[in-house]
Amino acid sequence: MAISQVRINDYLAFKGEFQASFCPGVNVLIGGNGTGKTTLLKEMYKNIKTKIHGLPDMGLTSFREYIDVVIDNNAITHTVYFPEKDILEHARGLLPFIEQKSTGFSQIYKDVLVNAQDIPTNNQTETQKKIGEKIVDIIGGVVQWEQSEGTFYTVRTDGLRIPFAHEASGFKKLGYLGLLVASGQLANGTILFLDESENSLNPNQIPVFVDILLELARNGVQIFITTHGYFMARYFDVRKDKDIPVMYHNLSKTEDGRVTCECSPEYVKLPDNLLEKASEDMFEAVVSNAMGIQYDD
Repeated sequence: MAISQVRINDYLAFKGEFQASFCPGVNVLIGGNGTGKTTLLKEMYKNIKTKIHGLPDMGLTSFREYIDVVIDNNAITHTVYFPEKDILEHARGLLPFIEQKSTGFSQIYKDVLVNAQDIPTNNQTETQKKIGEKIVDIIGGVVQWEQSEGTFYTVRTDGLRIPFAHEASGFKKLGYLGLLVASGQLANGTILFLDESENSLNPNQIPVFVDILLELARNGVQIFITTHGYFMARYFDVRKDKDIPVMYHNLSKTEDGRVTCECSPEYVKLPDNLLEKASEDMFEAVVSNAMGIQYDD
């Protein structure tokens, strides 16, 4: 019940043939700018929505000619896209605007807004309760959709209601994740796509965020996450356990412009890792500065 492979041929950032294989747990995609990480997530999401749920081509009538997502079986129950930018604060005006358009871009963000408006399940599972409590501990409340106003609020435990437009960016990310968990959308058989979700998160919140994603993976959610963050990538490696497969995928471009993908189940064994190189460069710069030596990268 998971995506096992993707094949792309001459599409957008992917010149020529591209292929990557994935694990059923957490797949962490890293790489430099322009290597197709976000494109890969969006196109896989649209392909699955079309293939599994029988939807139209989401505004891109020919993309299935270039992309093939291989699924172990057809037991995928739901797909969720977690965007880099928060759009929930714009729900009142954005959803009506999107409904008047027919682009693939708009369809993804329409899905985000619709998913966020789903109501919590009546009987929360132990996993839902545990994750919900972790999020409440950080943001101080829960996120709710006020249909009569067309607005999302964070409702603090003391009763204070904070409109999403005035909420901290990192809390918005965690709040949206809480909405998805509480409404049962991240249950067994779900594919979750997260694009650079560490943006706006304080580094001290990243271990909790990673633990939540690992808990979801433990309960049958396959996860694809792109990141430029060293802490995000590294925490998956140090906090995983033997029951949760984690695979790292390093996308890079060859001299002729083709995108390639190197994979490893261990972060430290990933070749040509730009995140690790940047971390090492910073360490050397700090040491050189402490010794009064001019650092030259």
